[in-house]
Amino acid sequence: MSMRWLTILQFLEIFAAYGIVTLFLPWRILGKRFHRFSVAEQLIAYFFAGNFYIIYLVYLLQFLRISSRVTLLLGTAGPFLFIWIWKRKKQIPGAMESLLVRIERLLDGERGKKTSLAQLRRTVYERCFRGKRKQWLHALPEIAVLLAAIAAITYVYGPNMVETFGYKASDIPVHNYWINELERNNIWVAGVYPYGLHIVIYYLHMVFGIPTYVLLRIFGVVQTYFVYLALVAALKMVCRGRFTPYFGILFYVMDIFNQSTYARFESALPQEFSMIFVLTSVCMAIRFFQEFAKERNGNCRWYLVQFAIGFSLTLTVHFYGTMAAGLFCIGVAVGFCFRFFRWNYFRRILITGILSVLLSVLPMAAGVAMGKGLQGSLYWGMNVITGDKKQGDADTAGTLSQDGVSDSLTAGESSGNATKNGETGSVLSQSRIEELRKEAEERIQKQQKPLSERLKEKGSAVRESIRVNVMNVKPYIAEITLGGIAILLLLGILLTVLRENDFAGAVLSAAVYLLCMCSLQCASLLHLPALMDANRCGIFLCYAICFAWALGVDAVVYLAIRWWKRRWLGGMASLLTLVTAVTVVLSQGLIREPVKVGALEDNGAMVCVTNILRENKDFTWTICSANDELRMTEFYGYHYETITLLNQLKDLGQNPEIIIPTKCVYFFIEKIPVSVDGSTGHEEVTEEGAKEPVPGGSGILPYTKESRWITMSHMYEWAQRFQELYPNEMEVYYESDSFICYRLQQNVNSSYNLAIDYGYNNPMPK
Repeated sequence: MSMRWLTILQFLEIFAAYGIVTLFLPWRILGKRFHRFSVAEQLIAYFFAGNFYIIYLVYLLQFLRISSRVTLLLGTAGPFLFIWIWKRKKQIPGAMESLLVRIERLLDGERGKKTSLAQLRRTVYERCFRGKRKQWLHALPEIAVLLAAIAAITYVYGPNMVETFGYKASDIPVHNYWINELERNNIWVAGVYPYGLHIVIYYLHMVFGIPTYVLLRIFGVVQTYFVYLALVAALKMVCRGRFTPYFGILFYVMDIFNQSTYARFESALPQEFSMIFVLTSVCMAIRFFQEFAKERNGNCRWYLVQFAIGFSLTLTVHFYGTMAAGLFCIGVAVGFCFRFFRWNYFRRILITGILSVLLSVLPMAAGVAMGKGLQGSLYWGMNVITGDKKQGDADTAGTLSQDGVSDSLTAGESSGNATKNGETGSVLSQSRIEELRKEAEERIQKQQKPLSERLKEKGSAVRESIRVNVMNVKPYIAEITLGGIAILLLLGILLTVLRENDFAGAVLSAAVYLLCMCSLQCASLLHLPALMDANRCGIFLCYAICFAWALGVDAVVYLAIRWWKRRWLGGMASLLTLVTAVTVVLSQGLIREPVKVGALEDNGAMVCVTNILRENKDFTWTICSANDELRMTEFYGYHYETITLLNQLKDLGQNPEIIIPTKCVYFFIEKIPVSVDGSTGHEEVTEEGAKEPVPGGSGILPYTKESRWITMSHMYEWAQRFQELYPNEMEVYYESDSFICYRLQQNVNSSYNLAIDYGYNNPMPK
């Protein structure tokens, strides 16, 4: 089987496994309780319940240090089976007796296989289709639209998944390490961090037996489907039209955004996973405001519960998702201000928000109480928020002016050219004083400009920032984005005038949310606190744009037909609007091209890892490669660093023997080095690269930029010389135009000595 087909089958397996635990099992338990809600609300409730349960189940078992496949299976199946049996305890004896009678008749030959299959088909037909013809006919158009939306997502994100097999983000190996440590019941090995995605990956690995490296390769695309479908589900909750929510996906797959705003969707990363819960959780709060006004207290309680669970999941997965959800909450507070500040509403939503935060913080607080510090990226995130960035050496040692003279002068050098600050004792050069004077004059000139001119300049800067950082080269998209805020505000005001308060609140909430996200994207220009860096903010901004635009289209369609009370007319109008928009987009070629994201490993390396795991018994083999495969194969075999081998070969007197005592040793060598953290500047390994000194440094440094080319050149020359010495034992296991893997088969009791003179063991710098 080719790697492409294997990847497709693995994708379907992962999608099915995740769907079972987050949708199917919660539906079997909670289906009757949520039957009074819409389909979209039910799906979101099941999804929240499934994710919340497995995440906190793993947290509990990890704290007790008893997390394993057995305990996870018991923790998953046990409660579900107990509830299922409890609800059907009176029906089970009769059903079991009937089943045993059928089995007995089948074994005795009294009942044939064809009869049994025919009865099974009748049972399925009666439960799913009989008497439900109108329901299926009513659902067919939406099923067709949903399949078209899924096809569009597959077109954009599927090809890269089946063409590029390796990890596509530099921090995934770190996440791989953290997930591996969960298998050892060593949670937060690198410090306290939102572990929602890591737990989901770990759970799927342990319960369904899917290797972690396969999940990290493919789950990014799986979660992308859920990110897009969550957008539709959230819009379904607040839109009036039946088909206008699918405009959210249409806008997202149009060629109007920079690739940087959606390229990360190819990778299994916590930030993108948290996006599933951002819109869906806050839309539950919107539904609370709408339903509480109608005095439907039973529904309101469940909306608040779902809001608490969904909002807590954003922080459980990634704090940036919580920031985006928090800004949306501000939008809801403004959009429903005519209700939000009433005590009956305010106290309920406030208590729910506090409980949701406490719920998500509790496991991390427990980790801190156990003596674990915060993980480093959390400190980085807080520095971004507070603006506390580390200053370079120039801040303390002085900087050079344009003529090369240091601005920090000694007291003896300051005569005539520098002046002393009486408070700090520091010395400023005359050139620096001139620079400060010019900056002060420029500030004064700006302050003297008319307010209208200053606002115009600031608006132009904001528009240009959004156009450059978020949008692509399509004209007027940035203007449409900013103008869309004003249009949404006008639509909200118009709906308020028409006494459509519930819908008006949702539209105004989306407008304020989009305004907040645009402001956050341009925070530095507006002198606002930067809660997240601009690149990450652009991803959430695009998500907000698609949500707000789709809701705006729905509002326009609704206003156009609101005078006709026939229900079918609204569905027909929204469908025709969607079909017209799709036709225009396709005819103008506005669908974006499939995403192309390179990997940090060659495709050949992933093919070899897959085949090695399938062909060998565990821990009978070793892979000698860059550090990429270390965490992928941690529980199945051994790994030897390429740079470790090369450093040992530098001094054969000190290392006369280099032995790797396993039956098979696989050497991964890139003939065309992969670009990691910058281009290598070379198309392929050469003898010239081996003449360069072996790269120094630790960690990933020997495998980045120019160093990777030198490392691979040395390794290729060593493999060639070693194969000449042992042509029968050192064989080519796999080779492509860009990658080659050698396999050394040996007797573990008499392993080969890898310490040979390959001609470039320790070349001196030129």
